Amino acid sequence: MNGFTTTNANGNFLSLQGLILALVALFSVGCGDWAEFGNGPLNMHASRAPGPEAGITVQNDLLTPAGGGHASEVGVLVDKAGDYYVSSYDPEIHVYDHAGIWMGSYDLGVDGPRAAPYVASVWGSATKQATLFTGAEGGGFHAIHVDKTTIPYTLTLTDVDKTLGTSESSPKRARDETLYIASQSGDVVRYEYTAGGSLNRLNTFSLGQVVPGAIALYDVDPQHPGEEVLVATADGNFYVLDHRLTMIIWMDSAGAPTSDLYYAGVTVAPVRCSSDAYALLPIADAGGIAGSSPNSGKLRAINLFTQSVAWELAPSHSVIGRDAIEGSVAILHAEGSLACKVDRPSTDGHDGSGSGGGVLENENGGSGGGIVVGIPGGGGGIGPAAVSLYHATFASLDGYLYGVDVISGLEIWNYGMTTAGYDAPVVDGSNIIYVGDGRSNLHAVEGKMSCAGCPIWMDNSINVGGITDIVKLGITNTRGLVVGSGISAYALFE
Repeated sequence: MNGFTTTNANGNFLSLQGLILALVALFSVGCGDWAEFGNGPLNMHASRAPGPEAGITVQNDLLTPAGGGHASEVGVLVDKAGDYYVSSYDPEIHVYDHAGIWMGSYDLGVDGPRAAPYVASVWGSATKQATLFTGAEGGGFHAIHVDKTTIPYTLTLTDVDKTLGTSESSPKRARDETLYIASQSGDVVRYEYTAGGSLNRLNTFSLGQVVPGAIALYDVDPQHPGEEVLVATADGNFYVLDHRLTMIIWMDSAGAPTSDLYYAGVTVAPVRCSSDAYALLPIADAGGIAGSSPNSGKLRAINLFTQSVAWELAPSHSVIGRDAIEGSVAILHAEGSLACKVDRPSTDGHDGSGSGGGVLENENGGSGGGIVVGIPGGGGGIGPAAVSLYHATFASLDGYLYGVDVISGLEIWNYGMTTAGYDAPVVDGSNIIYVGDGRSNLHAVEGKMSCAGCPIWMDNSINVGGITDIVKLGITNTRGLVVGSGISAYALFE
């Protein structure tokens, strides 16, 4: 296992049978958690850890050794020992200990990663080793070993594939410990990392279309071994590739005729109590030019089992074609009953237990608060047609954070931020949603259906007056947030 733990912490599965099978798979691949942000291959914007529910009281500025800021597009990771890794367009990646004290840097020699690296580590305060895997704006796939037995830490390049071009997609790691990354040129590449510290390129699949956002790994088709690789492109195409990157299993081109830009990449939303799972694809402006895509601002869902578009959501405050969703989608944790079937058929001919129909949140009056959301039923009325245990959230340039039911595609709630949202929200283990707006204000919003969309707190302590700051967030294991905003990096705590 090379010291890595590869258990998927998502815990969100499709049915009782699927849950049992998934638990078997879960415990067959080791203990612990995925080492990257949140839940690893499915959704890097959700965590089982608790976030700062009561607000921010402690702020650690993660400065460069010279005491200044970083380059633009700064992002922060935290490993399982509580140490921080700050990357940006600057060639240097910096490491800090759990107290926010600088502990070392590595210079890639090229413009650094816009996307968050993958950090492989193990649990425990005594952990003294970690490995970073990262692409870069200047090209190359880099493996960097972090030795924490020295002060400062020693960062060593163990291997690099210099033939990989510019990448703005975070690496992903499969259960068999192979690594995947996509380049801007459309190459999707699979690597193995050996015990001796070598990166071996196993396979390359060239799509010939720009891949600007995150790829995802998900076991879509049982006829193909291992997780499939899910990729969305700047041309509005969505691909499902086999695990070994030898073929396109299937694709959807719903966005291609309008040049829709899948800028933020793919988030997978598995649905318990259904055989369905969805790829959620937010649509942005092509090239950042307002009006370049008539669908800009919509959220599109593709059913991974029917291999077709399940729904498209036009958010209530968005001007479609002008506004955009530039950050990816976060999936909230399931809440409520596991009962999955109601008697009334849904409008698409399903029995209410599948992907069609409306939403009944916790009809038995548990923690979901008894909130009912419906869609037009037979005879034109509004009524529940299925039990949904999964919801998603995303921020838009229209200045709102939205909650959507994954099954029906209905907007459930919205929350007004101070200004536009340029990156993804994150969700903690209690379904509190954290999001930054374009002025670097941080918002904590209730995600539980008892008061979904209700404000919890707002903090403007890192607001430096910008109007288009991209605020990248992650959740630590100590009721904290790691934040990249503008050229600054922070660790913030309750």
